Amino acid sequence: MDPDKMKGMFRKFVMEIVPIMPEDSDEILEKCYGELLKIAAPPKKPSVLKDGYYLFPGFEATTAQHSYDNFVPRDGDVLVASYAKTGTTWTSEVIRQLLYNDDPELVKNARGFNQLYNYLEYGPELFSTTGNKHNKQKSTNLRNYFPVCKYEAVKAVKLDRRCFGTHLPSNLVNLKRFKKIIYVMRNPKDQLVSWYNFVKVDLYNLFPKDEREFYDVHIAGKQGCFGKPGEGYLEHVKEWYQHKNDNNVMFLVFEDMKQNPAEKVKELAAFINVKVTDEKIKEIVQNTSFNSMKKSAKGREADNGEVMTMFRKGRVGGWKDHLTVAQSEEVDRKVKAILGDTDIKFTYELSS
Repeated sequence: MDPDKMKGMFRKFVMEIVPIMPEDSDEILEKCYGELLKIAAPPKKPSVLKDGYYLFPGFEATTAQHSYDNFVPRDGDVLVASYAKTGTTWTSEVIRQLLYNDDPELVKNARGFNQLYNYLEYGPELFSTTGNKHNKQKSTNLRNYFPVCKYEAVKAVKLDRRCFGTHLPSNLVNLKRFKKIIYVMRNPKDQLVSWYNFVKVDLYNLFPKDEREFYDVHIAGKQGCFGKPGEGYLEHVKEWYQHKNDNNVMFLVFEDMKQNPAEKVKELAAFINVKVTDEKIKEIVQNTSFNSMKKSAKGREADNGEVMTMFRKGRVGGWKDHLTVAQSEEVDRKVKAILGDTDIKFTYELSS
């Protein structure tokens, strides 16, 4: 992508939050913009977390560590946890509309609390409290550092309740600090196809360009993002599933949401303690339908074929048009090997 186009895209991304920030926030946002260019503009390699977890460019190990050690959410905050391309953006939008359902203007403006600000591990690298950049030498004490733009903006944003997101494994999230956590699951075959279509415009040259090769590499656990080498989406699910009976955790299945959206929105509302009428639930279902969200995303993302876009088809069963029989069978084998001791049963197509 042309560097000037990227700068413009990043500035728009950073400044979306202006309507819900205090008037004296210019300095914070300028820091956000400058540092976002450094961490997310190509060329950029994945950041590496402790224990060997790799993150996608823009998601930073030091920011993730700071979040675990220092970030204290408010009691009313909600965390949407997931592996990439399992329904994260959709679920977060439903939560956002539930949280601000009685204030249409806030529903609109709160979109500015976007990925840069709401993902625990996303955002600029760390600065010291004296303003000197962290020299990147190995340190066991990150408490003296903080991601200036990220968490200053998060603290200052004018929202009583905030919706956060994360793609981190459960052991790298300070689970006890969040009162409400929603983990989103999707069948691994559609997740795989969605992930390919998301990253095929790969600015970082991290992935195979050939579609079948991409699937082979990722099924083998060599995806290089949001997991350890040799691991991937299924291991992420298994780690989080250890918390299925925690009082502050709710599991949401993408395919269930597609089949019974009103019922699931009602369940989500009850879980996050939001009172909402049946009429408002119908409205939220309509506003968060795939077509509605794809339409509203136009203009907010540079839909010019040069960047990754958040919305493609959003359907169940699309994997059948992409995976070979052998690839599908290998996914089935891995599901049995990794999740066979759980009660998880994925839905690969919906009945008509």
